[in-house]
Amino acid sequence: MMILLVDDGHLMNRYFDFHFHKDVVTIFPGEFYTCDGKELISTVLGSCIAVTIFDQRLKTGGMNHFMLAYCNDYEKKTPDCYGRFGIYAMELLINDLLKKGSKKEDLVAKVFGGSNVLSTDGKYKGALIGETNSKFAFKYLEDEGIPVLSSNTGGVLPRKIFYDASSSKVWLKHIRSDVQALKKMELSYLDRLHEQEKTVGEVQLF
Repeated sequence: MMILLVDDGHLMNRYFDFHFHKDVVTIFPGEFYTCDGKELISTVLGSCIAVTIFDQRLKTGGMNHFMLAYCNDYEKKTPDCYGRFGIYAMELLINDLLKKGSKKEDLVAKVFGGSNVLSTDGKYKGALIGETNSKFAFKYLEDEGIPVLSSNTGGVLPRKIFYDASSSKVWLKHIRSDVQALKKMELSYLDRLHEQEKTVGEVQLF
């Protein structure tokens, strides 16, 4: 059964998964979630990136899902869109863990996504958004001194991941079906950002 869950202003989905025998919280672009592992966190990624952060001492963690690495004109953005950009999505995730008692020196990360699924589509043709997102995530974590234990990025296929925040274990599969549906969804997200905030065209090419 699917129900809605509101966490820190984010609207997301929770359901019970009979394979894992746990509740699963599904996050979407612009969202993040932290927990102690009583539930799993899941998302589907195309050109987007999800970073999982694990506290080795407390055995807690979280995951974000961002669409683009950077945005311009920070003061023009509304708070509900900050998480769509890596530069803010990483701060939101890490700061939430710190608020819950984590210490930065105990944190480790894993990085997923960044497929170049949109590189042949319309006005985004040739724009390696996934590659740019991946490079940003690794550089950000390096600058923050958070080790990356493992990663699965790049390529052209979308991914679905499940994350156990109590152990940092990740289940991942590449999605070969419904690729066009995911492309359509990502294009819709990016077009909305482009029209409402005028940032996509500036971000995708640097």
